[in-house]
Amino acid sequence: MGYEFAIDQKPTYLHLIGTGERTRENALRFLVDAHRAAVERNCDSVLLDMRFSGTLDLASIFSVISERSSEGAKLRRVAYMDANLGVDPEAVEFAALAAMKRGVNTQLFSCLADAERWLEATPSATAHAQPPSA
Repeated sequence: MGYEFAIDQKPTYLHLIGTGERTRENALRFLVDAHRAAVERNCDSVLLDMRFSGTLDLASIFSVISERSSEGAKLRRVAYMDANLGVDPEAVEFAALAAMKRGVNTQLFSCLADAERWLEATPSATAHAQPPSA
């Protein structure tokens, strides 16, 4: 199974869907593609909908998050959903926590409606709201 990337433009955010095999390369590619899509559309909020199959070891997850978190931190909000949550919840939670520790305003969701509500909420005065940069 290869890699596919889809964009669903919403009024206030981008719903970005990645499918394929869960590898370090595909996870990294998904985050690069997601950031590029946000920059190209001048959008500061994204829903990362990871629908990859398989598992990824924690060292690889940490490596990908470390490599891409500086770009993710430039976004106002990053909702994170992983279709594999039931299979490996610790790895999914680890990814979200690692991103948060590196300055990414991210939340983990298991329900699309909850993620959409969070993304569409009016930003608070304390939320960082930097536009994405190339």
